[in-house]
Amino acid sequence: MRGCPPPPGGARCRDMRSPSGLAPPAGPAAARAQPPARQAALLMAAAVAGTAGLAAFQLPLPGVRPGRINGLGLISVLPVSCLIGLGLLIVAFTLLLGLPRARPVALGAVLAATVICLDGVTARAEPQPRFPTTYQIAGYIDYISRTGHTAPALDAYFSWPGFFALIAMAAGAAGAHNLTEIMRWWPAAVDLLCLLPLFLITRSLRASWQARWYAALLLSLGNWVGQDYFSPQSLNFLLYLIFVAILLNWFGRAQPRSPCSGEREPLPAAGRQQVVLLLVLIAIFATSVVSHQLTPFLMLAACAGLVLARRCRLTGLPVLLGVILAGWISFGTVAFWSGHLQQMFGPVGHLLANFSSGVGGRVAGHQLHALVPQARIGAAAVVLAMAVAGVARRLRGGVRDVAALVLLGVPFLAPAVQNYGGEIVLRTYLFALPAACILGSYLFFPAGSAPRRAWLPVTAAGLAGLVLAGLFLVARYGNEAFEQTPPGELTAMNYLYARDSGGIRLIWLSQLPLANATPQMPWQYRDFEKVNYITAAAPADPASVRGLAAQLRQAGPASYLITTSTQEAYLEQVAGYPAGWGRRFRAAMAAAPGVRVAFADTGAVVYTMSWPPGSPRQPMPPVAVREPARGAGWTLAGMIALWLLLLALTAREVISLGVPAARWLLRPLTAVSVPLLVVLLAAIAMRFVLLS
Repeated sequence: MRGCPPPPGGARCRDMRSPSGLAPPAGPAAARAQPPARQAALLMAAAVAGTAGLAAFQLPLPGVRPGRINGLGLISVLPVSCLIGLGLLIVAFTLLLGLPRARPVALGAVLAATVICLDGVTARAEPQPRFPTTYQIAGYIDYISRTGHTAPALDAYFSWPGFFALIAMAAGAAGAHNLTEIMRWWPAAVDLLCLLPLFLITRSLRASWQARWYAALLLSLGNWVGQDYFSPQSLNFLLYLIFVAILLNWFGRAQPRSPCSGEREPLPAAGRQQVVLLLVLIAIFATSVVSHQLTPFLMLAACAGLVLARRCRLTGLPVLLGVILAGWISFGTVAFWSGHLQQMFGPVGHLLANFSSGVGGRVAGHQLHALVPQARIGAAAVVLAMAVAGVARRLRGGVRDVAALVLLGVPFLAPAVQNYGGEIVLRTYLFALPAACILGSYLFFPAGSAPRRAWLPVTAAGLAGLVLAGLFLVARYGNEAFEQTPPGELTAMNYLYARDSGGIRLIWLSQLPLANATPQMPWQYRDFEKVNYITAAAPADPASVRGLAAQLRQAGPASYLITTSTQEAYLEQVAGYPAGWGRRFRAAMAAAPGVRVAFADTGAVVYTMSWPPGSPRQPMPPVAVREPARGAGWTLAGMIALWLLLLALTAREVISLGVPAARWLLRPLTAVSVPLLVVLLAAIAMRFVLLS
């Protein structure tokens, strides 16, 4: 590794092989410190441990019985051999980190096996893809595939249709009409892909090979958030990492910095190559803008933070990205924000309230299940504490990791702006995690130069990995009692779809308050515009079903009430309903006057009323709503200003990078951009006023 340039004044940063451990003792001398026989023994031990660990984890999974999961989640039914196998994989990875030089093939194989075990465990242990929202997203894709268009009035998700349209197009081209296997293995696949841009990010930093590989392991062990399911967020997190990797590797600042910088010199690229990379950045951001609500804001904040910290030389890019984002929100998501400005801007500035909404409601529930949020807090605390300690260690060596600190800190601005439906704390942790893992790896690697103590940081890193692996299984899969999808629930939904002849109403149960409630069942996974989902309050007393029976009768013919084992588990473990509530509720509902059981299974029961043949149905709610015609003049002016401004700002960035002979155009383009920006902002403001 190249040493740091001397800062002005003659002082130098500390030796990168100092006891503070800021660079590896590389080269032949390091290799001689470990005899070849010892290296071969370590490599063989790692191979045996990794192979045995993978087999011990994977082989028993088909025999797991998800129906017996308790409040601790999946770990309560995993065989002990699975836990031993996961531990052996961590040990194998640790042994490889103790070698004097990197073994990329072995490290990559063990890391991939670990990710598959961590994120693919439910793909083999459960009969159906997990997580209710996965099926909802499959329903959006099904709708676009069938109709060829979106329906923002049906659901706010359709205001950001990029992910759904992309998957629908790819599935149609491949002739894949059943997405079940894609849904099943998506988490493991996307988490493996996320490691690639992470390695590219660490390439731009002054980090030893051990630190880079250990950061990848930490990202796998620390990502218990569960946002890697088949969803726009998982793809956009990958896009975020690629976006940051390109910024740091090709658009960093090349001049020497003082004191010793934690970043390397940017990769060389000719003017045309830089223009292409710039267009790739813009395309990635635009893809994220049309496919996710939160990620573009964090991309924009990361870019602006790196520019302000003088770690990125694309000084005009944040303005261009901000215009793209503002334009899409104003003109592309009207169905979402029209009439809901309070929901969008109400949480702005309420940091404590937004933080409490993301944490306060997640540390309650059944006594056993309460350990799950505690494990999540513990896992996050361990990773962030390691990051802080890693920063302190680097500072003692005279190294400032400004870029990594920017990427760590920027996501923590999000709770001051939005609560994101109570999930903002989880998303904040998710986007801060890559930088936290990189900084946390600096706590252990590179090791000091003393040969006798070289194994101390390696051993400590392995122990930290074992702790995080145990916390991961509880934190990630602690909700599996109500996040799994038993086959009976899918059978019940298919039963309802088979009886659809013009639309049905489906009543499902939730705790109070009912706002922002999501069913714990595979809802909306196909023909979802034909089912009107109605939320009803689950009675605290399972015998008090008279109100639900009346609501079911009032809904009219072709109306049903469903209760599922996962929804009952949620009410009992999280909402504080008494144990056995679901069993007693099913019995009381079946005995209610006029109610009959239409479908029964251990996973779900469907109830309906006995109606005379030919009873008239109530009409279904309208599907599509056009944008109001108010403000058409401002809309036209804003659209014209938007496109002209995008052309001017893009041309300005392209000229500054790849057309030195045309730099005289930079000032005229800036002068043109200012009035266009004023017109665009005025149009956006007037549209908010007129259309809301």
